[in-house]
Amino acid sequence: MFSTDTADQFLDKLSTSGLSSLNNAYNGTQAASINASFNALGMNIAYPNAGYTGTGATLDFSIPGLNEHKVFTGVDRDDTKRQLSDYLKKSNLIGKIMKWQSENSPVSPLTGAGGLLPSTVSSDFNQNFTDSATNIAAPVAAVKQDASAGANLIGAAISYSSLKSKDRNTDVISIPLSYTIRNDMDPRRQLVLSLPITQIDTAGAKSYHTGLGVAYRMPMNDNWTLTPSGRISVVGSKDLATVAGLYSFSLTSTYIWTLPDFDVAMGNMIGYNQTAKVKAGDYSFDPDIQSTVLRNGVMLSQPVTLGGKKMSVEYSLIDTRYLGDKLYMDNTQELSVTLGTNKRAYSSRSFFRAGLTYLHGKDTDGFTLNFGYWF
Repeated sequence: MFSTDTADQFLDKLSTSGLSSLNNAYNGTQAASINASFNALGMNIAYPNAGYTGTGATLDFSIPGLNEHKVFTGVDRDDTKRQLSDYLKKSNLIGKIMKWQSENSPVSPLTGAGGLLPSTVSSDFNQNFTDSATNIAAPVAAVKQDASAGANLIGAAISYSSLKSKDRNTDVISIPLSYTIRNDMDPRRQLVLSLPITQIDTAGAKSYHTGLGVAYRMPMNDNWTLTPSGRISVVGSKDLATVAGLYSFSLTSTYIWTLPDFDVAMGNMIGYNQTAKVKAGDYSFDPDIQSTVLRNGVMLSQPVTLGGKKMSVEYSLIDTRYLGDKLYMDNTQELSVTLGTNKRAYSSRSFFRAGLTYLHGKDTDGFTLNFGYWF
């Protein structure tokens, strides 16, 4: 029995040297049967006949959890291994494995801790609510009084997450970038372009994802803003033999109550996400996952003065629910606190925020440190 976290490790174990590392008596010609685990999915690989060529080269490959069974026969055992490698790359078996992982594993590169789907949902909600909620729906009169209201904004941030899921640790580094274009007639109306870039490291297996997003903020009145948004994203991992795309669409409502000593903001987002087939090199898969997401949060913003500088502390509580196809981690809760200078949707003055977030999900807990600057 052997367990691997990367596709290369899995294929290497099928070589003569790899099998010899499991059994010193193996010389490449004996009959052999191996129970394996690739990212927690059980498999059986067997050379049922002795010999390096002929019937001895026949390899029996099965994945009971997916009702998958294939037989490969090459000119020799190395050729048979190449046939299996080509099958893994060119069939949609990896897509089926990715879907199985999304249903059964907290570290799926698509839906697990730090994965493409939760990262995309978080990026869109942060962009449309937590990063911009305070005073976003300011009165038109206040906008007209600000001479710099028409200027655009560049946003750059960095975050680091340390997450623990069962017996595996996941480190996530993300760099969200954005550009906000204000409407000349009403600077509260804003077109936002965004591009988060993320690296995930789970027990040494690395994956990367990014996605181009567009959103449009529309103030309905002085307290209420609606923001429709869309995003096209992609995730890739040589270690996990994973490549897939994701189409995302969402609508976020932000409502603000301005009180004498603090502001309270409520954010509600509904989104739809659909995976897509992406080809990269030898790999091309579609896990065929569809999900509707409900993300709701409340934030309290309290003004403070530090070193003579006006700032604000923001406390937020966010709940996320995934509906549709079964996901292992179908809900999460987050508690955040941030500190920074005051932000106004209509002002070109730069502002920054830094904070800490605690996340809890099924078999997953962790913290995120983040820093963002808009100028």
